[in-house]
Amino acid sequence: MLFRQAAKEEIPCLFQEGYKEWSKNRTFEQYCIDNSKDDEIGTRYVIEEDGQVVSSTVLLRLKSINEHNVYGLGSILTSKDHRGKGYGIELIKKCIDLVSNDNSIIFLFSDINPSYYEKFGFRILPKYLQKCEKSICMAYCNDSVWNELIKVDVDRLPDYF
Repeated sequence: MLFRQAAKEEIPCLFQEGYKEWSKNRTFEQYCIDNSKDDEIGTRYVIEEDGQVVSSTVLLRLKSINEHNVYGLGSILTSKDHRGKGYGIELIKKCIDLVSNDNSIIFLFSDINPSYYEKFGFRILPKYLQKCEKSICMAYCNDSVWNELIKVDVDRLPDYF
């Protein structure tokens, strides 16, 4: 199992896989345009097994909150043929390890049961800080940063990405 940055030539294939999950009534062209914006502020990472990309995500650099470094973990996807083999778990752990420190916050929007992400230490933001009806916003940070985070104005939090 190899964790690495996605190669530029792999991005179209990653978009094809992502489109299968998150088309949201868009054309494939529009999906690619929307998701290409993430590459301006983030880096795509993959898990490779036997020369094949089996899982991918994008790690975004977002606007700081109270001088804390803020990141977003988005488009977390393991191809259907490779689910249940631990690739998504390894991908998330590696991304957390890349940016997590005493001053960081990592956000994600869960389109699945949030308990999957809670096992990594992500916490569901209180209802008054939720900005998206269909996805639950979660954050990964230490207790001290969490206690600051839950007091910020909802407008300071990232929109769905």
